Amino acid sequence: MRLYDFLAEAGAHGKVPFHMPGHMRSASRFDWIAPFAPIDFTEIDGLDDLHAPEGILLDAMERAALRFGAERTFFLVGGSTVGILASVTAVCRRSGRAHPTLLLARNCHKSVWHAALLNRASLRFVQPEIHPLGFCLDVKPEAVRAAMETGGRPDAVIVTSPTYDGVVSDIAGIAEVCHRAGVPLIVDAAHGAHLGFLDPAVPSPVACGADLTVMSLHKTLPSLTQTGLLHAREAFADLAAECLDLYETSSPSYPLMASIDGCVAAMGDPSFFAQWRARIDELRRAAGDLFVKPAGVFAFDGSKLILAMKGISGPETAALLRREYNIEPEMVSAKYVLLMTGAGTGRRHVDALTPFLERFRERGMRFPDEPLPAPALPLTAMRMDEAMRRTAEIVPPEEAEGRIAATVVTLYPPGIPLAVPGERIDRRVIEAIRENPAGGGRVLLSRGTFEGGLPVLAEEEDREDRQ
Repeated sequence: MRLYDFLAEAGAHGKVPFHMPGHMRSASRFDWIAPFAPIDFTEIDGLDDLHAPEGILLDAMERAALRFGAERTFFLVGGSTVGILASVTAVCRRSGRAHPTLLLARNCHKSVWHAALLNRASLRFVQPEIHPLGFCLDVKPEAVRAAMETGGRPDAVIVTSPTYDGVVSDIAGIAEVCHRAGVPLIVDAAHGAHLGFLDPAVPSPVACGADLTVMSLHKTLPSLTQTGLLHAREAFADLAAECLDLYETSSPSYPLMASIDGCVAAMGDPSFFAQWRARIDELRRAAGDLFVKPAGVFAFDGSKLILAMKGISGPETAALLRREYNIEPEMVSAKYVLLMTGAGTGRRHVDALTPFLERFRERGMRFPDEPLPAPALPLTAMRMDEAMRRTAEIVPPEEAEGRIAATVVTLYPPGIPLAVPGERIDRRVIEAIRENPAGGGRVLLSRGTFEGGLPVLAEEEDREDRQ
């Protein structure tokens, strides 16, 4: 039985609640939670415990593991973020070192950096090449191998695949490099829960040998926002469970977990992905060259539609979509717009976008096969946790060049840091902050929205570091 069906039956015919939550499943009295109150339970008799599952939740997670071909699978109700925190903590604890070393793809999401901060890790990087539109391309196995040979064996390797823009790395090749060296591999597949299903030629990281794979279900599949999965190889499963207990709420939402279980069940229907593929194919036929498919990468997730037009900037394209076609894009960059499809993409989406595509299909852009070189990595003055313990001050961006960052500076979306605590802020960071308002995104600091000042280490702290 699906978890949702069990909850619905219990809500309709179960015992009178004298237990949490406080709405007591009185949907008629509280209209703002009426759709969810009847199935919003706590861990009562028969409903199991997410952190010590023995019954219905254990069954649901075993079904998810079977669906994805994983050795063990855990439900996440704190988004992919909680899965990343737990995964990174697991490999850091496994290392037994006070300051474990992590080899990161530089384009990892900020949650990876936060996990490294919490675990007082030292960081090394693999820097992907850049597409002419500005987004990162794939991480090559040979780049991971070279980083290990020059910098020594790390305690884990962490890559993002697929990226926010749909670029897929050769996870099987990277896993082989890692495992030959005895190094675990974590894959942030927050945007890739559908890989291996939508297009069988683009495999899931789980099937490619990743030791820990984190997925958001809600990004592309029919599950409520904040839901995800952590897939673990058996050697890492118990430690991953312990670390999830550190970070994930002790009061998990049953509506969220029911949506996970329902999503996993729906994925067993062959028409589920066939209909989605058909809608994507229809849109791509209408688009001509408007949708960019990066060349030279291992694979590309075709569910992402990268829309770039000659002579029209990303913000101008987004404004046109919103004003004349009633379409809200996923992300707006200076040079392009990212449109996401999902399992729920249907006829109304095709009908809304097709007139735009037919109107502008002759304005598609072509790009050289050669990517832009990877930008130089910033200088690291100290570990992130060291920088966070130092005294900080706020300075205007033009005075921050060469200073040591005291916060995570992120462009959002997609949430990839420009600078993190302990790194010296370079001209590239300052220029990105200045140019970003024209690109349509936001500059975020750890404490909130950027409002004109950057937290850097106080001058006396900086002088002490230089001595």
